[in-house]
Amino acid sequence: MHSLPDDVVFRHLARVVESSDDAIVSKDLNGVITSWNGAAERMFGYSSAELVGRPVRILIPAERQSEEDDILARLRRGERIEHFETVRVTKDGRRLDIALTISPVRDESGKILGASKIARDITGIKHAERERIRLLQENAAVTEALNNVGTIVASELDRSKIVQAVTDAATMLTAAEFGAF
Repeated sequence: MHSLPDDVVFRHLARVVESSDDAIVSKDLNGVITSWNGAAERMFGYSSAELVGRPVRILIPAERQSEEDDILARLRRGERIEHFETVRVTKDGRRLDIALTISPVRDESGKILGASKIARDITGIKHAERERIRLLQENAAVTEALNNVGTIVASELDRSKIVQAVTDAATMLTAAEFGAF
């Protein structure tokens, strides 16, 4: 088996990184961005020229700045950080829910030089998850109201109380104005 020349391997690796749909960013151990792929440009709205050489903290909301301190400390210890869900900020101020995988980058001797970050925008997934939870809660409230009406219908002989219970439940479930029924 023969090996390819280093320049061919490096060019191929660069094409792989550039063609990725995930943002791939590298930074040094001070948190300064050293590379920024096309997917990062599309995700965050900054060009490579705008961010290479600048602190990655630009992307981190004020209330989450301590995450970067923890990440840098863990990287200095050689730890890999897998599937870390967090929030980052785009150039236009939008907040993105993202999943990060962060790996130390080492030189030939094993010394840690910095880190590579792979970021995936999970904003849509998080929104769908919140909507699913909201619908489940709404469904639980409807089920409880219907069970309460069923209990009254099954145990009450007074027709006016049954009608009132059904009306109250219908008003609550439809968010109708009082007297609509």
